[in-house]
Amino acid sequence: MTDDDLGEVWVCTDCYFAHHYGAHEHEGVWYAGESDSPCEFEPLGELPEYGYVSGDQEVTFISDWTDSDTGDGIEEFTWRSCDGCGSHLGGSRYRLAIHWSPIKEEA
Repeated sequence: MTDDDLGEVWVCTDCYFAHHYGAHEHEGVWYAGESDSPCEFEPLGELPEYGYVSGDQEVTFISDWTDSDTGDGIEEFTWRSCDGCGSHLGGSRYRLAIHWSPIKEEA
């Protein structure tokens, strides 16, 4: 993994739960994990998908980049929009890492 370049994104609680537990759509409404509360937008819908190519790199995976013991990578409250879904609602934001790797040429 030493060839990876990391990018960071800050996501809302809905996107953070969707990253860990998945998201689903029911009758045109999105839900994160097993929540009964609808999401404002499709969770993680603004992030590049696995295998997305930009230049000579591709997204290989997205991982959690927070530390609940120190609070690093967690903002308790902000008005910053969510990088994952675009929501402008105020609330907590959590850092995720996007791992970019060079595209390997086929032999």
